[in-house]
Amino acid sequence: MAIVGCSYVKGGIYNNNNGTVTYSNQTVIAKLVHMQLSLDDQDDNDFNADNTVDETDSQFGGGTYELKTNDLTDEMSALILGLQTNTLTGITGVTDVGVKEVIFDERQNTPYMGIGNVVKHKRGGTYFYRAVVLTKIMFKIPEEDWETQGKTISWQTPTIKARVMRDDTTYHKWKRQATFTTEAQAIAYVNDCLPSA
Repeated sequence: MAIVGCSYVKGGIYNNNNGTVTYSNQTVIAKLVHMQLSLDDQDDNDFNADNTVDETDSQFGGGTYELKTNDLTDEMSALILGLQTNTLTGITGVTDVGVKEVIFDERQNTPYMGIGNVVKHKRGGTYFYRAVVLTKIMFKIPEEDWETQGKTISWQTPTIKARVMRDDTTYHKWKRQATFTTEAQAIAYVNDCLPSA
């Protein structure tokens, strides 16, 4: 099954109530351009007996989720990074009403989140849609890189990274996935994996 595309990225603020995990403020973050999940190196944990490896074990030890979108609005940045906002008033020369500035300062309180997206596959001439949900992540302040406009537009898209962790359910999930014949079903699965309280 070859990967041919990706779409739909939805997140929600992570809540844990004695091992029952729910998500609030579920929202589509932006249009998805690229995503990458990189796992931390998992060193072999070998048990030796009679001068040879008798048993071995390999466990999930965390990872990084990298998300590239068409845009990352100020409102979305404030939500996923836990930033303060302030409605601007009384600035000479500013005529837009209701503009909010996003403030990066020591009041930042980055929330844990759950996030899901859809990966489009093709096998034997037929498309399939795999929904992938990471149950607990925390976004990091993104690096920024801008380029001036020349004769032609150089499309520039924001990238933000997150730390991937196990959640607080009984078996400490960190990832869920299922594959469907339609994108609509995959989206429904992502939405179901991010339940409200």
